[in-house]
Parts: sequence; C-alpha cells; structure tokens
Amino acid sequence: MDKYNFNNHLLNNTCRVQDRSEQRRLDCEGREDDKICNSCENKCQDEHGGEVYSANISKIAFTNQNFRESVWTGKYLQMTLMSIPCRSEIGVELHSDTDQYIRVEHGIALALTGNNKDALCNKYKLNTGEAIFIPAGVWHNIINIGRRSLKISSVYAPPHHPKCTVEKTK
Repeated sequence: MDKYNFNNHLLNNTCRVQDRSEQRRLDCEGREDDKICNSCENKCQDEHGGEVYSANISKIAFTNQNFRESVWTGKYLQMTLMSIPCRSEIGVELHSDTDQYIRVEHGIALALTGNNKDALCNKYKLNTGEAIFIPAGVWHNIINIGRRSLKISSVYAPPHHPKCTVEKTK
C-alpha cells in the first residue's frame, strides 16, 4: 500500500495528506511543502494550534534538548515536551485550573504529589512508557532519578503555557 494513499477517499476530498512518519505536508501532486515545525523556531503561529497535528511523540521527545517546549496548543488542550538533566527536577508546582497528564518517553522519573507544597507524601516511580494523571489543585514535582536525561511529554487541559514556549535547559 502506498504510504501516502492509505486514505484514498480522503485524497479526493482534500488537497493535502500528511505523512505521519516523516512529518511532511504533501499536496495532491506529491510535491513536498514546508516541513512541520517541531522546535517552534519557524512558522510557529502557522503550524501549531487549530490544525490537526500528527507526530511520533516518543521520537521527537528523545531528540528534544529544551527544558520545556510547546509542541501543539489547541483551544482546550496543549502538549509540551521536557528534557530534564540527570539528578534535576521540574520543581514543585501547582496548576489550580489545569489537569495534567505526564508520560515518561525515555528514562526513569520519581513523581511526587500532595495537597501541600511542603508535604509531597505520595511517591510514584515511572519508567519509560508509564504515565501519571495529576488533577488541578494537586502539588507535584517530577525528578530525574535515571542516569540520562529524562524525556517526558505533558498534556495540559486547558493549555497552561504560551503557544510557542521554548525554555532552554538550565
């Protein structure tokens, strides 16, 4: 099966199809257009939010070198990637009006949660592929307890960070 024509019925109704493995936009003639921005350095306002976005999150998380980077921001949801150096942490935080889903893409994390900033009594060890759901109003911290940079993806609902956030690793 032609990897660009897996939904032939869609090609007749639309002028663009997206190659999920290489993140390219192709027009109906198969000509390559601009690459989708994964680093928020080019065309961020045009490429994120409001449009369908497909990506291999594990792959782009693995290559991410930024402490925090917004990947996609919609009206009700946002995804960021984080790279946390060895023996470092996100820092204790609370999102009063935002639920959060954090998934370890690569590495080993210790997630601490609690109802008080100074008493994060709940501990969860998270390995690659494991995740934690943190309801709004819960204090939390994610600590890298592995030997390499911890790569995580985080989904916020509603969005929490500016659309094109890129924070360099400290």
